[in-house]
Amino acid sequence: MNLEWIPDSILALMKRFDQAGYELVLVGGAVRSFYAGERPKDWDLSTDATPDEMLALSRAWGIRTIPTGIRHGTLTWLVAGYHLEITTYRVEGTYEGYRRPLEMTFTKELEEDLARRDFTMNAMAFHAKKGLLDPFSGRKDLQRGVLRAVGDPKIRLAEDVLRSFRAIRFASRYGLRLDPDLRAALESEGEKVRFLSGERVKQELDLILTSDSWQVGVAGLLEFRLLKDWIPVWSHLHHDTVMQAEWKVSHYMARFALLMLMTDVELEESDWDLVRLRAGNIERKAIAKLLIQDPRVRHPIREPYEARKLIQRVGKKWVPAYLELYTVWHGETEEAEIVKRELDQDPPVDIRELAIRGRDLIDLGLESGPKIGEWLKLCLEAVLLEPEKNTREDLLAFIKERVG
Repeated sequence: MNLEWIPDSILALMKRFDQAGYELVLVGGAVRSFYAGERPKDWDLSTDATPDEMLALSRAWGIRTIPTGIRHGTLTWLVAGYHLEITTYRVEGTYEGYRRPLEMTFTKELEEDLARRDFTMNAMAFHAKKGLLDPFSGRKDLQRGVLRAVGDPKIRLAEDVLRSFRAIRFASRYGLRLDPDLRAALESEGEKVRFLSGERVKQELDLILTSDSWQVGVAGLLEFRLLKDWIPVWSHLHHDTVMQAEWKVSHYMARFALLMLMTDVELEESDWDLVRLRAGNIERKAIAKLLIQDPRVRHPIREPYEARKLIQRVGKKWVPAYLELYTVWHGETEEAEIVKRELDQDPPVDIRELAIRGRDLIDLGLESGPKIGEWLKLCLEAVLLEPEKNTREDLLAFIKERVG
């Protein structure tokens, strides 16, 4: 049995639970990742010990725990630098609001706990002595490239409508085809995602947009119309077109902007979609900059000054994303190369990057007030023309020359 993929500290904890008469197993993402050929990153565990029994064990062993979700059976164990969430096996009852179970009871049976999971590949567990525990054939489904629900897929999706998004995300991430019954359930139950919060939808969308298989993921969202109430304008995009297009755009916000540009959407409508998804101000401003500058329009950039002005308008942080979008419509261009070269030089393009401050101008004898800001803007324009002049001496001389 291969145990090398499990950290020694977790194996040791499993052994201690076993010696105390309890079962401790790895569940969820770690097991799925390992059998999907990935390096596990998350280490969630489940046990037949109740929360009170876990607390007693942690005290006896001198291990600190945090009652992260003790009401739901979860304690976070601080072990060798890991924050390990360990949850008591449980069975969930009727769900409310298409999202949360109304009642929950603890159980001693691992299979009962795994039966409440969404997909078979997420319903696998691993025990240090017993090895893989896979009552719903999740490993076999992974091997044959199928995403299948645990039990009736309509019930699974209706219980928690976020699972519709998770189905698309997992299928695209692992290159899986949807089981026919799961596909039918998505078609009938997918519309209920309108009951979700914008934050949860955005979390799932961001996970898809940051993945290598983002186009396949977005195509799946479009095919099952999961975003029609959240980003209505994307309904104009055909899922086959999105999946087959060759877009070399790496940043997730640039990918979002690209899809917006493909719909010819107005900036205001795009921003409303972001508000609906509860996006933060930084993201909204970034998307707005990418759309306002419209990378579909070719810019006649022939000299460094024009490149620096473009960098100023877009913002240094977002220029790489902008250039990726620009390349989608224009290919590799000399204009883009000029902008890249200037960006590498890190030119001052903002008043905050000037070598002087308003206080320096007041000390020079200028009256404080709005005029100070105008003088700084004049200095910035001079520096955009000649970046090497961004020194305190040069800028003060520049002001003195004009004040007389």
